[in-house]
Amino acid sequence: MVSNNVPQPELDADDDDPVLEQRVVSLGAIKVLSAPIDTTRASTSTSTLPTKALVDIGGEHCRVSHRFWKSIFNRYRFGSSTFRYFHPQEVFKRICEVSPQDTLRVVVERHEGKPPTALGVSRPDQPIVTIEDVERLAGEHGATSVGYGGGLMHCTFIPRSGEKTTAIGADQFANRFVLDVPVDGFGTPHIHLALYRLLCSNGLVGYHKAFCSEVPGSRDPRHTLERAIECFDHGDGYAAIRDRFLSAQTSWASVREAHTLYRQVAKSEAISGANKTRALESLDRLTGRMHELYGVTNMESLPARRQRLLPVKCRTYDLLNFAGEVATHCAEPAKAGPIQAWIGATLADEFDLEGTAEHVPEFADLFVKGKAN
Repeated sequence: MVSNNVPQPELDADDDDPVLEQRVVSLGAIKVLSAPIDTTRASTSTSTLPTKALVDIGGEHCRVSHRFWKSIFNRYRFGSSTFRYFHPQEVFKRICEVSPQDTLRVVVERHEGKPPTALGVSRPDQPIVTIEDVERLAGEHGATSVGYGGGLMHCTFIPRSGEKTTAIGADQFANRFVLDVPVDGFGTPHIHLALYRLLCSNGLVGYHKAFCSEVPGSRDPRHTLERAIECFDHGDGYAAIRDRFLSAQTSWASVREAHTLYRQVAKSEAISGANKTRALESLDRLTGRMHELYGVTNMESLPARRQRLLPVKCRTYDLLNFAGEVATHCAEPAKAGPIQAWIGATLADEFDLEGTAEHVPEFADLFVKGKAN
């Protein structure tokens, strides 16, 4: 995508070179196309906003992403619950009556052979960072990986102080940070602390506010991003993550922790087919097959308090490494955010059975057996 003399890191193999097109339109030119609202469900649903809606942008039908709606809500200060009572077109019409001259920049994502998708909207005069800008920065500053997904670029870097390889039990980890950059004009970049498990190349990213830093907006976002990449370091943050991993080694995982990870993998759109089947079977084996262990067919039937008190057959540390392995090796990297978010949320909170295991677990390199290519 970028032609210059700087070596560019390749996009992850799961990406197929998307093209992002910027279009400036009035709000009145955006029409929401959807099936009629099911009024029998309106009283129980939190929102009647169709999940499979299309939007007509200047005569072209586009699929709708969650970033499109989030940016619309953010710009006009209302929420999805408004659509419990009013059709989107009614809301848009009212806004146009109040602000008839208001225009929006809509970024449309195009993949060869697929319908276009409407991403974020923003002010036409707001500076925007492009995929090419991020690829250039990644190449100039030695990014170890670069990926794209749904309006965001994800780049992994070594912090300013270096990798600082450290041992956590029998494993070796190195410091990293992941930079998420919106390339559709909506939102600000964020930096997430990460550890890199060396032997099996697992990336464990702390997608949680406790391990996240926001890169402030500016009139020159490319320069701001470059300064953030060059200067970022967080010794206290990395120390906190390492301490949590050390504690995870001596904490039995609870049924609740194991089950929430199982559900996250099961519903993940980043894993499909044989990879998902193998991942779920491997997790079931790792935890000691919870259904057989406690004689229940549905883990949801156990009260929440009991789920927190009942252990499974592995440590919390094993679950964290399993999640990192699945997100790195089994899932599409650009869609693995929810699984990495499970890691961040688990690390940020106190473990259900913290400090209940006397010994650290035996070394294990990979947990998912027989992964499909």
